[in-house]
Amino acid sequence: MLASEKKSLSLLAAALTAMAFLILLASLPAMAQGYGSESDLTFPHGIFRNGTLDVTLSDGAEFSFSNPSADRELTFRVTNTAGSSMQVYLALDRDDQWNVIDTLGTLMPGESRDFTYKAGFTYTGKTNETDTFSVIGKTQTHYTGKIFRIQEDWAPYERSLKTTLSVFGVPSAVVLLIILVIVMAGTLAAALSTRHPEKGEYTLTTLFFPIMKARPLTEKIAAVIITPFFWMVEFFLGALLVLLILLITLADIRTDIGILIFFIGGVAALFMPIIFLVVGWLADYYDREPFRFIMAMFMWGVMATFIAFLVNTTLSALLELTLGPGIALLITAVIIAPIVEETAKGLGLLILSGHHEFDSMFDGILFGFAAGMGFAAIENWLYFASNAGPVSMGGVVPWVYIILYRSFLGSLSHGCFTAATGAAIGYFKSRDKLKHYTLFAFFLGLPVAMVLHALFNFSAILDAVMQTVFGTPVPVFDPLLALGTTAIYIIIGIILQLRIKDRLMRRGPKPEG
Repeated sequence: MLASEKKSLSLLAAALTAMAFLILLASLPAMAQGYGSESDLTFPHGIFRNGTLDVTLSDGAEFSFSNPSADRELTFRVTNTAGSSMQVYLALDRDDQWNVIDTLGTLMPGESRDFTYKAGFTYTGKTNETDTFSVIGKTQTHYTGKIFRIQEDWAPYERSLKTTLSVFGVPSAVVLLIILVIVMAGTLAAALSTRHPEKGEYTLTTLFFPIMKARPLTEKIAAVIITPFFWMVEFFLGALLVLLILLITLADIRTDIGILIFFIGGVAALFMPIIFLVVGWLADYYDREPFRFIMAMFMWGVMATFIAFLVNTTLSALLELTLGPGIALLITAVIIAPIVEETAKGLGLLILSGHHEFDSMFDGILFGFAAGMGFAAIENWLYFASNAGPVSMGGVVPWVYIILYRSFLGSLSHGCFTAATGAAIGYFKSRDKLKHYTLFAFFLGLPVAMVLHALFNFSAILDAVMQTVFGTPVPVFDPLLALGTTAIYIIIGIILQLRIKDRLMRRGPKPEG
């Protein structure tokens, strides 16, 4: 390729990236707006005295809903009793002010006219809700207006939602739990029957009380995080976050429905990460490590979720106060979350690298993948039960879609991110001349994991922008990145397994890169 052609392609790539970023920034304010914000025009409370405008609402002020969202036509009969022309607005009470959602029109002195507005109502988790509207008249000299309160009854929809969750969701969750029990029972049986070259080192006794005598300090520290005693600490922190998820879920919806959502979402969140975890361990066919190492990294990922949640939430809140919700969302997703989450997960790999079993690049990929599975399980639980539950998603069907989407792509992606940190450490550990520089390897692999994570989050935002700006409902960038990265890891894993097989057949030195 000619130098001029390379330069042109580079400029084109830079231009496309800049254009995508500008589209994203332009759409952030729209994405951050609440329901009903169709205009930037606002009026303060008290600008008019209620009842000073002659308005009647012809279709009543009480509605009952059997779907998560619905439109209702509001018809207002407005009469201009002033001596001059009047501009008429329809406003909604939000954030302690009147937010104009429609400019109804202009009335001449003495004129009466019907104005119709199609209002969209969305279930927010409350059985009964009230929206406060006002019709505001503006003349050259003063403001008049009248306030209307629309009563919303969502009990019919809640009955339908509870029936759907009880009849379809709970049995599906129970089936998934049974599958998980069978899979884990088989996995534990396989782990107990596996024979390792180091006789007596991997027994039930050493699971709780690992061999410490004559081991270097780094290995003693690594051995601690492999024990169930340390897992209990990690489980406790993860349980605190799960309890918080339950409280958040119940705060958003009726208790009985919230518990169903929490249970179904939790089972769905755990299912694929655990399946992926077992598949990853079984993929280490020729030199399989004790399952306790995989479990230890999974539990570390659970604890990392607790740490990342605290840090991300705190920093995001500070950014929102200073920069606004739109920019805070972008910075948190693309910069803060990748740095915080990958550091929290990667530190477990750095500690585990002190163990002599962590001695190959494949081990590093597998251990990093396991940490990502633990993280994904708890993070997905937060999404499925609260952040992207059936209330915020607008119904059961979109909720099921997000469950399937994140269970596969979200879980795989978290595993692939942290696997990059593990791969760098494992590569160094597999080389006699480099194995003492695992800290350096950690700082080589960690930025790669952060960049992959940032790209994934940015691509997810781009997909949201495409849907908002261009009306494209199907994600494009995010799945391509997740599946492409997973495919690369699969190819690398096959190559490494073949090298392990070849080494074992030749009975050469254990390290392989």
